[in-house]
Amino acid sequence: MPQVNIDNIYSQILLLSDTDKERLYQRMQKELRENSNIVAYTTAGQPLTEKQYIAKIEKAIEQAERGELITDEELQKEIEMW
Repeated sequence: MPQVNIDNIYSQILLLSDTDKERLYQRMQKELRENSNIVAYTTAGQPLTEKQYIAKIEKAIEQAERGELITDEELQKEIEMW
């Protein structure tokens, strides 16, 4: 299959069979449903999908369970040194 890039993607799609076009459309719809639902933003302003947000929460919980956290007092001391 030839290399697909932004310049020839439309012609490549047109060459697909109707069945393959339908499969592509279904995959695109699924991807959009799963990844375009922005539910939060990072402190840097980057959007997070529901899937990404949940992953970040789960990571934070795991870190806390391993004791990888600091107390409010420790955070305050760190802030004072900025």
